[in-house]
Amino acid sequence: MIRGAGARRQALLGALAGLALAAGCDRAGEGAQRPIAVIEPAGGATEPSAADVESPRATPAAERDPATSSLEVEAEAEVRAPIVTIVIGDFDEELRAEVEAGLARALPVEVRRGPTWALPKAAYYPPRRRYRADALIDLLRDAAAEDAEPDARYLGLTSVDISTTKGKHKDWGIFGLAFCPGQGAVISSHRLRRGAKDREHFAFRVTNTAIHEVGHSLGLEHCDEPRCPMQDAEGSVATTDSSAQVLGPECAEELALLLEGAAD
Repeated sequence: MIRGAGARRQALLGALAGLALAAGCDRAGEGAQRPIAVIEPAGGATEPSAADVESPRATPAAERDPATSSLEVEAEAEVRAPIVTIVIGDFDEELRAEVEAGLARALPVEVRRGPTWALPKAAYYPPRRRYRADALIDLLRDAAAEDAEPDARYLGLTSVDISTTKGKHKDWGIFGLAFCPGQGAVISSHRLRRGAKDREHFAFRVTNTAIHEVGHSLGLEHCDEPRCPMQDAEGSVATTDSSAQVLGPECAEELALLLEGAAD
């Protein structure tokens, strides 16, 4: 339920609701940050410099596509969270463009491109030949702290295998990791390639993982809405493959409230 919704809230909710599916979402309280990973069953470089991100440029009215729907125009006028993508190590450029486009379609965000970083030695875990996602996020959060825009989120994109600690497992291979809420998140294409039917299917998986992790960084918890990208992976890629890549109505409503609160 929305209490005391103003015109701006109603406009954003209307835009998001036009994209949404149906069901329910369970979100925890807004306490301390905690990492949330998209988890799959476990089966030499210089330190990166701070991000040098160009400030956004509004699209002049004359440059806009005349076919742009009234829904898109309305959404542009509302709160859109800035998301900066940063390649860590290596990441296919065509795939990066698909991920960025998918984020812009699925979420009320404004996607920008940051630099490419070398893989940091400090994040490497030699026993499993993986990179620790937590350490990569720490570097992304450091970059965010140096940004003049405090609301910006940083999404790391990498093709190397990444991991985190899960319960008794010191090093658990994952698709992605984010703090909820938080300014840093990271995804890896490494495990998502396994079992993909073709490149289109592979790109769909990577894009959905990015939407999921950015959703967490914006404050969304896991939900149980059918085909919502915020569903918990629960140790499988099945929910990723079945996602509609559109927020369910309750997640869309919750995100609208979160963004409005951050803007006030």
